[in-house]
Amino acid sequence: MLTVKSQFVQHLAVKVLVLTSKFVSTTGNNWNEFIQLLCCLLEVAIARCGAETSNSDLSDIKFLKQYGLEICDWSMVAGIIQVLRAVFKYLKEDCDDQLVKVYYDSVISSLSKVPWDLLDQYQLCYIDESKNGSSTNLLRLSNYNAMEPGIKFLGTFVQLLCSLVDRNDAVENGGDSAKEHSLLVTAVNLVPRLIKWCFDKQGDRLDMCTIQYFRHKLLILMIRLCSYKCLDCSILLSWLKLLHNYFQELLWQPLTQFQSDQGECLEGSPFLLSLSDEVSGMHSSHLQRQTIFLFLDCFASLISKKGDPTDHCICSTLNSCLTNNSNSESDYCCRRKGLLELYKWLQRHLPTEISINHEKYSDMCVNFMSSFLQLYLGEDDLLFEVLLQLLGITSSLQQQFDKEEAAFQDINKDFPFRLLDVFNPVQLFHLFLSEIHYDHQMLLDCLISKDVGISCAKYLLRCLSLVSNSWNSFVEFPLFGESLKQSSNKKRKDRSDDSELLAANVTPFIMDNKGTIPSPVKNYEEDGEYGFKPFYTQGFKEAKNCLLSLKDSVENLHQKNLFPYNPQVLLKRLKKFEDLSCEEKGFRVYKTD
Repeated sequence: MLTVKSQFVQHLAVKVLVLTSKFVSTTGNNWNEFIQLLCCLLEVAIARCGAETSNSDLSDIKFLKQYGLEICDWSMVAGIIQVLRAVFKYLKEDCDDQLVKVYYDSVISSLSKVPWDLLDQYQLCYIDESKNGSSTNLLRLSNYNAMEPGIKFLGTFVQLLCSLVDRNDAVENGGDSAKEHSLLVTAVNLVPRLIKWCFDKQGDRLDMCTIQYFRHKLLILMIRLCSYKCLDCSILLSWLKLLHNYFQELLWQPLTQFQSDQGECLEGSPFLLSLSDEVSGMHSSHLQRQTIFLFLDCFASLISKKGDPTDHCICSTLNSCLTNNSNSESDYCCRRKGLLELYKWLQRHLPTEISINHEKYSDMCVNFMSSFLQLYLGEDDLLFEVLLQLLGITSSLQQQFDKEEAAFQDINKDFPFRLLDVFNPVQLFHLFLSEIHYDHQMLLDCLISKDVGISCAKYLLRCLSLVSNSWNSFVEFPLFGESLKQSSNKKRKDRSDDSELLAANVTPFIMDNKGTIPSPVKNYEEDGEYGFKPFYTQGFKEAKNCLLSLKDSVENLHQKNLFPYNPQVLLKRLKKFEDLSCEEKGFRVYKTD
């Protein structure tokens, strides 16, 4: 029935097969045989579709006739993949581990046997036909029903891979099991193929909406694969090259073009089972967030590679090192390549006049961090992930520069800024609190959220530890600069009446030792002429009140057994922050030379 040229018939056939799988899994009889049969049908159908184009013959003609595969096409392949994906979704939610294991083993085994080279030939032949003037192949696609079967296959197949590569499993298990390793090898090898199929070979027949959807799902797939932290240097470098070749406009798009995109994100998929679902326009800022996140993830994996500085790669210069893709590269060379990639990306986003000796160098770094934060404030799930990512990057950078400063001197001298200045974790935490308007209720909502609670808690724990070890830096960080003139809509409650308070957050105050606050310093630069430089800002006071209010709220919920997990470690860090705040003796004034 999946070969019938009717979307309605194909839709019902998929539904029937999914319901049948539920019945078989419930009864416990013949589950292995049922899943293996579906996977065998998928494997043979894909080979059959490729064989039709490559003029190859399949040996098992009896099998083809028995299951009606003599006339199979890519629409049938897409239908079988839809069944497998729907089966996996309900298995993960309701069924025991044994059923999931059988499913995994069968599906991964079939995917590893598929003759993917035949699909390369299929795609090339199909494009040649479209160039010869086939009107059906040049159809501009507007919805799922009108899609060419090969594109349906690509869409459903990418969806299946995204479902199989579970990021939570990567974090919990580290990708050590045999089934996960086999899946990773298959998925990683397919990534460049899928990108080329979607954008090089199918791009002329896709509308912008479908192209954006493919970008979205392929980025998700690569992000999930990268989270397993077991990709070697050559794969990571090849992915950076793919980002430059196919996602470069998103990678270079200015961060300062941030705008709220709520209501403009993807609402549905063009490859869903429902015939009525249509895909809406996906806002570019969502794809920009994903692209930059993957870029930084690849970089973080590269610089974490272990290697000996004396173990040099075959390249003689930085530029040749960046373009060389030899499999014999050392981990040390990978770190150098990763650093150069990050430097070049930052150079595109920082002001052209930036220099360590520039009088507004600190402001430039702060403005960049603020723009970076504003980009990710639109998505909570990526916000805390990227903040944790930056903490890991800065930690690795500090270790690398402490141990191998001389080795990376040739990189540093070519760029007029320092990476640890651009991503200063203490300053970034200060800016994060400022961007959410010091709203402790918003932090509390994130902490108890099912989706972002764990990542939010991890970020707060690490930042509170950093603040305790760098207390003066946190207290003295000045919240001036152009970045704070930009408004962020990331707040939990309406504060339209608090404009004066928010304006005061960036105003320097001089305090005496008793904590009395006189009038604010109205001309910061002129006051410097009198031999005093104010460091204490209203920003520290607001940050302190926010974190201490958060501590009170978490304690209150925990005492009532209403907090969703044990927050004792978090409360301990917040108590340490409270103790340091109490020891702070008002504002300290330092004389300048």
